[in-house]
Amino acid sequence: MNFLLSDENFIEKEDLEIRNNLYKEFISLPKEFLSKMRHFQPQVGCFNNCGFCSKFSVCKSEYWDEKALRNVVSALKATALTYTGDDQLLAWDRKEHRVGVVFPYINSDIGSYLYLDKYINLCYKELGVRTRISTVGYSRHNKKLNAMHKRINSSGLLFALAGVRLSISQYGRVWEDKNADVSLDDYRKDLANFLEVYRPYFEMFGSGSRKMCVELRYNPLVENSKVFIFDYQNKKIIATANYLFISNNKNISFKECFVIDPYVHSLRLSEDPIKFREYNLPFMVSSKDEIISYIENNDLDYEKDVDVYMFTNKDGEYYAIEPQIKNNGCYGINVYPKTSIREESGYIVTERFLLNAIYKFKEKHGMNLRDKYNNASYSDIDEVLNICKEEINYYKGKGKIDKAEYIREHILPVIEVYVEALKDASYPANCFFDSKFTIDTGIICNLGRAIRYFKGLTKFINEPLTPTHERNYGRHCSTMKQENSAWLLSCGFNNKLIIEKLDLFNTASIEGQTSFRYALNIDNFNHKINELKNKYLYPGAVMLENKKE
Repeated sequence: MNFLLSDENFIEKEDLEIRNNLYKEFISLPKEFLSKMRHFQPQVGCFNNCGFCSKFSVCKSEYWDEKALRNVVSALKATALTYTGDDQLLAWDRKEHRVGVVFPYINSDIGSYLYLDKYINLCYKELGVRTRISTVGYSRHNKKLNAMHKRINSSGLLFALAGVRLSISQYGRVWEDKNADVSLDDYRKDLANFLEVYRPYFEMFGSGSRKMCVELRYNPLVENSKVFIFDYQNKKIIATANYLFISNNKNISFKECFVIDPYVHSLRLSEDPIKFREYNLPFMVSSKDEIISYIENNDLDYEKDVDVYMFTNKDGEYYAIEPQIKNNGCYGINVYPKTSIREESGYIVTERFLLNAIYKFKEKHGMNLRDKYNNASYSDIDEVLNICKEEINYYKGKGKIDKAEYIREHILPVIEVYVEALKDASYPANCFFDSKFTIDTGIICNLGRAIRYFKGLTKFINEPLTPTHERNYGRHCSTMKQENSAWLLSCGFNNKLIIEKLDLFNTASIEGQTSFRYALNIDNFNHKINELKNKYLYPGAVMLENKKE
């Protein structure tokens, strides 16, 4: 068996033995291990330590250096050539999701992998596949990492990329770890540095989820409150906190609603909506009698007409109010009554505050929400931010202190740091208004550690809590279920090489995706990152020598 890669004339005996042993392991696995491979991950662990990490990633890391990486790639290539003579030697049959593309991350942040340029090159040249990058960024103070990312953007490797996504969210050390040497100013500069470094890729391929994009993710606005659902004068009443919804028609009944097309981002649903009217209450409801008395004796403060659906998850029924993105934005809220399983009641606000502010700006200037705005200026972005600030005062006036404080504490800080990074990197202002570049994903999903942010509205890790989350990874009809299954090959801790089969339709389960797992030990195969020695792997880190006393 010839284990030489295309640029090799000779390898050490030790490397030949490793490649041969890996080949024997790989050839014993089903063919779909290669044809359906999704994640090929050369580094494990992440020092950013995001509080909502879906994979419980830990603050330590091991990785394959170039030598180890070459040995793995050689064994993969030799194995694949026994099945196919095509140019693509991985992921050639993953037709459900991105044929010929590998994802080098699952419980890691690939932006901090020192050999990423080597990885991209080997995957493209030896295995015929392109690499998708997703990262929260890295510290610009790490000179080796910075040089590596610049090499990617100053070579033919750009054509070997299958997308670059920068994720910005109010998590990680810079937001959550008060004991770390971090600053938001450094975080902004690190984001700007990343955008500047990847400017060649953006200019060559443009914006899009499979090209260059920035994703904004937010803390969930979750409140525990009493929930009342009952009939009054034959109309359905839904009330919680100071939110009141009354059905337009009498004697209505709900049928369980499902997502029927997971590829429609605005949500395509199985049931027609039940029409309600939303009213503002000047108090927090505490009893059914209190609600009825207020309805009978007061002029109600009408807010708007809303569409209401009933969904069900493992915790029981919940009510999705205005879950869809419409031409004027999204003003959603979900209400969760107690059930035999759901021990806490309350609500999750799914209103898209940035999206709605952009709608109001575009409407003022004679545009629709989805219209492109190619002549935007940064003063236009300031106007959008001012609309968000005006919403704070609006919601305070309506008694919706939850929304007002949420915009101030969780929406504006994320948007402001992003806008300043765009400006520092000299990106055109129209990137902010380009929905393919600035992707507002809404609140985080209940995955992994994120369950603690949902305040007991679910007892189950990974359970979808909103229709959008159901569309993303639910068991009924989601993009994950459509993709069905995939395989993973990863660097593991303690010199392990991990092989897993992922049943993606089981994402929404406590057990998670893994249906098969095999760990192969190879002595001295991995390298460890010493965090004390490599201080500057995560965005927002402050160089101690520059830190002010």
